[in-house]
This record gives sequence, structure tokens and C-alpha cells, in this order.
Amino acid sequence: MAGGCGELAREYGAHLLAADEMFAALAATTGPEHWATDGVHPTPAGHAALASAWLRLVA
Repeated sequence: MAGGCGELAREYGAHLLAADEMFAALAATTGPEHWATDGVHPTPAGHAALASAWLRLVA
């Protein structure tokens, strides 16, 4: 997790989704363009992956 963000999340008891790690793992199986065509902005599949990960994190 990102150093500063992870520290703040721990300090304030907040949830932090490690999306960079998640997308790296997903991209290893399908290629990055499936999840974010420009490498930054998620595609519909990328948004669905983020939503699923977020729900698993907070549920």
C-alpha cells in the first residue's frame, strides 16, 4: 500500500483499497487495456472490479 495513504488509513481507522495492486494482478491475466485503456481511467470492467473489491473490503 502507498506509504502515506496507508499510514493515514491506519491512523484514522479508514478503509484503503489497494487498487494499484489489484489492477496489476488483473492485468497480468488479461492485459492492462481491458481494465484501463489509457492506463489511468478504468473501463466499465475496471469500474466493476473496483466496485466488487470495495464491497468485499467494507462488507
